[in-house]
Amino acid sequence: MITNLRSIGSFVTLLAPACAAYLVADVAHEGLGHGGACLALGGKLILLSTTYADCSIRARLIDGAGPVVGIIVALLAWAWLRFAAPRSRASRFFLCLVFAFAIFWNIGYMIKSGLTNQGDWAFVIKGLEPAAVWHAGLTVLGVVLYGLAMRMLGAAITAKLPTGDAPGRRPLAFALTAYLAAGLLSAAAAFFDPRGPSTILTDALPSSLGSIGLIWVGWIMNKRRPDIRLAIPLSLAWIGAGFAAAIFFVAVLGPGMRF
Repeated sequence: MITNLRSIGSFVTLLAPACAAYLVADVAHEGLGHGGACLALGGKLILLSTTYADCSIRARLIDGAGPVVGIIVALLAWAWLRFAAPRSRASRFFLCLVFAFAIFWNIGYMIKSGLTNQGDWAFVIKGLEPAAVWHAGLTVLGVVLYGLAMRMLGAAITAKLPTGDAPGRRPLAFALTAYLAAGLLSAAAAFFDPRGPSTILTDALPSSLGSIGLIWVGWIMNKRRPDIRLAIPLSLAWIGAGFAAAIFFVAVLGPGMRF
């Protein structure tokens, strides 16, 4: 009975950093990136939601600031984990997920923009000629950086998260749980989006799909390192933080904040 309760507590604690990390990645892109650039250029931020930052002015810099700031936040999380890792395993897992969600989302966006001529990076290179060369270059750069980010994430998980000889879950199970939690959180918030529930399919799920690299890393680690097990002990503090992050994300950012 006690063992089962601990297992449930560990699982819930696993969900909490996933929700908090996705909130950080989203706010970095939409709020700090697009919203911050809007204000810095003298514009007025009209609306901020989980999928959209509406500014009174339009500029290439505002379009590019979202993914660029997202990547910067991802690298800061990776550096924190690499050089000053917290003692708490849940906190280390949180930093891993901030890196994963933020880096894969914003670099994945690069690949999408290069292939489909849609999204932030497409707006950044709009009008540059020859267009085909710019789009091809953007796609290739995105693929290269995505692969590099996968290697960085795998190295971070291997160095900072294993439990040693203690029982735990395989990396793929961890990755799937975090990925699905983020996807469901994103869809739940988008249901209340002021542009309508259709943003679940047009914005929210494509953004979370960009983090598929997290699952790939888990799958690769399962194959190459069958000895690795990951576990997070029960943490009421992290459960509370994750719950608060989820409520804020869905109830406040989901319908959008108007200014």
